[in-house]
Amino acid sequence: MQVFKEKMADNNFTEKVNVYIPCCMDMFNPGSAFSLMELLKNIGVEPNYIDTQTCCGRRFFLEGDLNSAYLLGKKLWEEMQVRDIPTAVPHITDLPLIVPTAACASYIKYHYPVIFKNTAMPLEMKKFTSNVYEVCDYIVNVKKITTLNNYFNHRVFYFKSCAARNNYHLGDEPETLLRNTKGLELLTDDDLTCCCGANGNFANMNPEVSDEMVKKVVDRIYAMGAQYVTSTDLHCLQQIDAFIQANGIGLEVMHIVDILSATKEKII
Repeated sequence: MQVFKEKMADNNFTEKVNVYIPCCMDMFNPGSAFSLMELLKNIGVEPNYIDTQTCCGRRFFLEGDLNSAYLLGKKLWEEMQVRDIPTAVPHITDLPLIVPTAACASYIKYHYPVIFKNTAMPLEMKKFTSNVYEVCDYIVNVKKITTLNNYFNHRVFYFKSCAARNNYHLGDEPETLLRNTKGLELLTDDDLTCCCGANGNFANMNPEVSDEMVKKVVDRIYAMGAQYVTSTDLHCLQQIDAFIQANGIGLEVMHIVDILSATKEKII
């Protein structure tokens, strides 16, 4: 990320946001983190990345380790207190926090106030979490942008994750941005509401059930003639991709920020 920070230093922007890169993206698909940065830059927003950030604590919370969830949440919140130079830049907690996954965005937005409700920072935490956005939500509803002038000449199925649907309550913002992507044929299925089986430790504890769940998802997507599967949530795409690779199915996965930042100049 340091190379990108140096590159961004040469640009002038009228707006600034903070970004949180989920640990699964940082570890397994770091290219999507750069796509997020490029996407924000393309709409005139300067992304501020704090390179000491790690995990938001969601996985620990799901597994009942509330102490670790609290410590990681406190760490992330404290990192957001850093003031940029020059001091004319607003305090970092006043900036929107943009997250390229509905699962982590909804966890920070709705669970942090509960985890920290008996601490000395409830008002500050409420202010912080009220300014957390999944990236498609931010682009469409805050920036009022529905067309990004991006290009992706493929048939793409958009898989709405459980977290996007049930936790973050994301609407049709991803579909809007994908539908307005040049060259892209968007495929959706309102009846495909089952989980991919990846959430939390479910896949490890219930491998047979998880395999049946993801098989149902992939079979439906493949039957529709999709070339790519995309989602707001990388952990869902990792689960789907593992099944695709294990069974030799002719599909590819790509996080939505990679598509929304794609151009004809990029080799896809």
